[in-house]
Amino acid sequence: MYNELIELDKEGNVLMQDKTILLMPKLFEVYKHKRMGSDMVRWIVCIADYKSPYRRLPEQERVRTVTYSIFNKYKNSNCEDDIVLDALHEYKQLQYEPLMDQYNAMSEQMYRVTQVYREIVPTQSNLEDLNDIAIKMEKAALARDKIKALILKDQQSEAKISGTSSDNFSMIENKLRIEDN
Repeated sequence: MYNELIELDKEGNVLMQDKTILLMPKLFEVYKHKRMGSDMVRWIVCIADYKSPYRRLPEQERVRTVTYSIFNKYKNSNCEDDIVLDALHEYKQLQYEPLMDQYNAMSEQMYRVTQVYREIVPTQSNLEDLNDIAIKMEKAALARDKIKALILKDQQSEAKISGTSSDNFSMIENKLRIEDN
């Protein structure tokens, strides 16, 4: 799949795959840690992955919601541990895609604007301002839809360059290739 590092199932569980975990030694370190394991990897993926079901939430709300969903509390001290933050940074770097990042930033801003718009009480004196905000919100939605169309087009046209595929390599061959680079 498009820029997918670790697969998520429909329930949000992480599906660990040997080929992808080799690309992320810091994430694998979190996975092996006795106090963290797969729950912390799931936390990292749900926070950072472009296909996370929580991705549409603003970052602070996403961290709080994901932490509660996985650990049944709103704060977990392990989430602020250096190896977790390093793994989170590594994951974000490897998955980075400018169009997706722009789309997500626009979505977060639209969420914030919508919250402000929702709080405004219409009065005779601010009706014109409300209409202006609504028109600007519509333009922002159209701009975001254009970016979404570009992302979908890019995903559909994604093709492998002949001779560069590593799908047929064994886990050891993949690890050696990564270590050589």
